[in-house]
Amino acid sequence: MSLDECRLPSYVSYNTFYDQVPGDTLQGELDFNPFAFDVGMLGVMFCKEFQHMTHVVPMWAPLFDRMTTRDVGRRFKASEALQFFEEQVIPLTPKSILSLTPDANRAYKAYDYYDRWKYLDSDFVEKWAAYREPPVPRHIHFLREICLYPWVFHIVSSIRRGARFLRHGWTILIRWK
Repeated sequence: MSLDECRLPSYVSYNTFYDQVPGDTLQGELDFNPFAFDVGMLGVMFCKEFQHMTHVVPMWAPLFDRMTTRDVGRRFKASEALQFFEEQVIPLTPKSILSLTPDANRAYKAYDYYDRWKYLDSDFVEKWAAYREPPVPRHIHFLREICLYPWVFHIVSSIRRGARFLRHGWTILIRWK
């Protein structure tokens, strides 16, 4: 089994700090890829500490967005994130900036609602647009809010389980006949 195909039940993802969890399992999902989830958690941690400084280190915007993207298939693998950091961020960033410590007094906004690209040059934004994460759609925001209630999460998970069966289960039954 490849790392991309590895799946764990979504409840396993709840055994971490809530403010470090990417949105991978907050909408009633049944399972998740733990390797992509780890990269997402690292991206959320980086966002929490450094996203307010993307106007100083612009290359952090594409790095952070690609580490935390909701499209898990497009999310950096750990080796890809490291390679991007070594090849794109380090060479274009003054060493004095990379040695800064995070500012503990700043206001924090959740990683997936903060616009890291807001104060960046329009040419830079256009060049790196493929890495930019679009705003969270309203239906995802709504699902995240209602799935905070355990009974709603259970209902949404059950609907997803039924949809998965209809999508994949019937093809197995048809082949079996």
